[in-house]
Amino acid sequence: MDIFTKRMERSNIHHLKPVFVCDPNLQYHLVRYPGKEEISPAKSQNSIYSKGYRTIYANPVPIANGACMGKDVTTDALNTLFLAIVDLIKYDKNIDLAFGFCNVRCSGRNLQVQFREGLN
Repeated sequence: MDIFTKRMERSNIHHLKPVFVCDPNLQYHLVRYPGKEEISPAKSQNSIYSKGYRTIYANPVPIANGACMGKDVTTDALNTLFLAIVDLIKYDKNIDLAFGFCNVRCSGRNLQVQFREGLN
């Protein structure tokens, strides 16, 4: 038995599974989506002093620096993009967003998320 299998068996190591946390504005227009039953704390977080990992959102400042634009322009562009996605789902259009790490599909107001193999 090597060191990596020993580390995988320990219960104090976080075994993370990626999940898609749905925004409440988007959730309102969806009929079915995998809800909060997917979000559960790790087994190693039994103490009340343990804090879980926080969600990372699209930060407009690094995007603005990379695009050589102002932060307000980038913030408006991100808000417009997210509003367009919500509007397309509201009007029952099918969407397939292929990111590098996952695919987000909305068809018939059902949300399906498929993450890349080996991401957990």
